[in-house]
Amino acid sequence: KAPEEGEFQTFQHYFKQINLSHMLSFVLLLAVLATTCHSRSAIRSGVAADENDYMPQGEHNSDYDHEAFLGHDQKAVYDNLPAPEAKKRLQDLIPHLDEDGDGQITVDELHDWIKKQLLVYIMDDANALHEGNDVNHDGFVSWKEFVATTYGLGFVDNEQKAPEEGEFDYRQMILRDYNKFISADANGDQFLSVDEMASFIHPEEFHHTRHLAIEESLKDLDRNGDGLVSVDEYMADLLADEEELMNDIELMDRERRKFNEQHDTDKDGFLNEWEVRDWLTPNNDSPSRAVAARL
Repeated sequence: KAPEEGEFQTFQHYFKQINLSHMLSFVLLLAVLATTCHSRSAIRSGVAADENDYMPQGEHNSDYDHEAFLGHDQKAVYDNLPAPEAKKRLQDLIPHLDEDGDGQITVDELHDWIKKQLLVYIMDDANALHEGNDVNHDGFVSWKEFVATTYGLGFVDNEQKAPEEGEFDYRQMILRDYNKFISADANGDQFLSVDEMASFIHPEEFHHTRHLAIEESLKDLDRNGDGLVSVDEYMADLLADEEELMNDIELMDRERRKFNEQHDTDKDGFLNEWEVRDWLTPNNDSPSRAVAARL
């Protein structure tokens, strides 16, 4: 809704600060804020690779691999190059990946490279969001500044107020943001620097906040609030933004088998917190490491 005269802009106050070319890496924050809309879970709709992204309908999606390896902007550049020139530029990149100079690219070296490409977007987003929330321009974002610019001045010092009849209830969303804010505040000074803002909007890529990404994903997946993810909830999350997939019988069968045979390790018909963790971040790896391992 339009703000009253003198009121802060809310979403749009900082949303317009974000460079539209970087929207893909900002999608995690939007997924977290849109909890009540039942969109895909936090990590699945963020940077983590889902098999349907790189193997849609069982066919290899090379565009996904190119973007993971090159980054969004450079992929666009390479897409417009003649094939021989693109190949030459890729060859020129090899020394930058081969950190020990042994002529082989290990998974660790590939992960380091992909992480660097991802961090470019994460830091661009962090800088834009930080600038949009740093109301007093002191170089840091306080919790009050974040609440004021994100939810409106009326929520400052009153984050858990009950909504009036017919109003949207933001309390759960604000509580989740607060938990992320506290975890991202690595030095505990109650302010977020730009680097700390990066872990706030992309908790899945940082060790000290990754547990929050898992918890948020579990809450997004667990639609009936019983602390477990059923196969129906698993499928509903898959279809939340892509209902047309429902007509792909082969895909639906494959996803149900994957739930039963791979993710439900104790075979009780549900995914608990640990099974969700193993599914979304195998071996507690970040999504970028999972992409590197797959490549």
